[in-house]
Amino acid sequence: HLESSFIEYNGEKAELTKNELKILYYLFKNAGKICPRNDIVDFLWDNRLYVDNNALSVKITRIRDKLTAIGLRDFIKTKHSQGYIL
Repeated sequence: HLESSFIEYNGEKAELTKNELKILYYLFKNAGKICPRNDIVDFLWDNRLYVDNNALSVKITRIRDKLTAIGLRDFIKTKHSQGYIL
């Protein structure tokens, strides 16, 4: 539900932060396509000046942990040197 800050799978819920929700939205919107890291960063943060290079990786790891906790293991895949894909 994009209106809430939760994702639900098989009756289990995980709470997402605003940016985690935006990342998942972007990946769903582009499902089946590789989403380059820079495109995701541009979508999340208008001014990249304040974004550290590791910020997206940390957020993806947190999303993966939350998805794994509700039974969605390996939902977001990393394409080495390319980006992320659902």
